[in-house]
Amino acid sequence: MSAEVALVYRVLPESVEVDVEKLKEAIVNRLAPKYKVDKVEVEEIGFGIKALRFYIRMPESDEYSSDEVEEILRSVEGVGGFELEYFSRLSF
Repeated sequence: MSAEVALVYRVLPESVEVDVEKLKEAIVNRLAPKYKVDKVEVEEIGFGIKALRFYIRMPESDEYSSDEVEEILRSVEGVGGFELEYFSRLSF
């Protein structure tokens, strides 16, 4: 059985006017079907600002990369910034 890689990204919208639910859907749709989004959390930061935390899984393979995930995040309209919070190899 092959191993998988777990990634957790924190994504910030470019402004408080960005609808985080629509942003969440847009990101999930762009990542699918290649990357598996297990969970998305909405984090209240303050002053109306919300961040999204994406829990993503992918096979450990040359065909998949965190660089590609980041390219996808950069390409989604409404994304102001993001950071990789967690990266780990999973094997069962």
